[in-house]
Amino acid sequence: MLKAHLGELKAHAIMAKSKDDIDKVAKHILRFSQRSAYKFNHSLAIIGFVLAGLALLLSFWAQMDLSYDQRNWMRIGGLIIGVACIVNIWLRFASIKRIGDQLYVRAVAIHAGIERDYSFDGKNYWRELKSIFPVFNCGDEGQKITKRYLGGVDSTPFTLFEFKYVNVTTHYTTDNNGNSRASQSKSTIYKYGMLVQFTNFNYISLNAKRFSEKWDSASRTFNKLFKVRCATEIQAAKFFNPKVVLTFADNFSFIKSMDVNAESVACFELPKSIFPSQVKKPSLRKQADFVQQLQHPTQIPMLENAKNLLHFINQNK
Repeated sequence: MLKAHLGELKAHAIMAKSKDDIDKVAKHILRFSQRSAYKFNHSLAIIGFVLAGLALLLSFWAQMDLSYDQRNWMRIGGLIIGVACIVNIWLRFASIKRIGDQLYVRAVAIHAGIERDYSFDGKNYWRELKSIFPVFNCGDEGQKITKRYLGGVDSTPFTLFEFKYVNVTTHYTTDNNGNSRASQSKSTIYKYGMLVQFTNFNYISLNAKRFSEKWDSASRTFNKLFKVRCATEIQAAKFFNPKVVLTFADNFSFIKSMDVNAESVACFELPKSIFPSQVKKPSLRKQADFVQQLQHPTQIPMLENAKNLLHFINQNK
């Protein structure tokens, strides 16, 4: 029963489109919790684990009339069965947490006015972006866009992206005989940001090398935060008037970089906290608290700051 119920919640985590959909799921969770707890029946796994432990103990009991090979097989079998039972229990616990997290992240995204997009090929989409923005030209392997959300501000569409890549480092060691050995270590890295389709905003970049001209403001704070490159210094000075410079330094210091192409598509690299999946998630095992937070999900402060940034640029470009 619980397995089927979790399957339904997983479907809702993918298909929910509005707050009404989330409210329906919340009521569904409450109805289920009145009939059954969010606990799997682990009886068979526990029995299997006990029997596996018993087999291990008997394999070491000297009075048992067993050959050396029989004792080894009992130990191997007991160990395999014991580990399998533990993994089975852990996977069941993890499935409850995973599906609860997915559902809550969906509610957070709906509350923030963004929608998860599943209709793209992460590898091909990365190749497309790589040809436009240098920020995607990094990593040794495994590059792909793993998630994206769609939204908009002031009729300006934007896309949130999660970009994953793997760096491979080769290490060389030499033994006492002078023989060299090479080994590799891999580290997976994620970058987060926003792609925005502006109009008539294709002449300035921040902490990116899109243009050859450099421009500095009169503010040391601003200059420490942002390295401005521009199509012309006149355009940069016109946009970055004293009010805009002060606002960027005070309110938008979270921008890691901003690059734009000729079609006024801007790529912002931003902190990972902009993503819905980074919010703190309640536990589905505590149904009452989970339902309350599901119906009143938390905001994403960094996303709201980014929306304010887009609105500000639209008002001042």
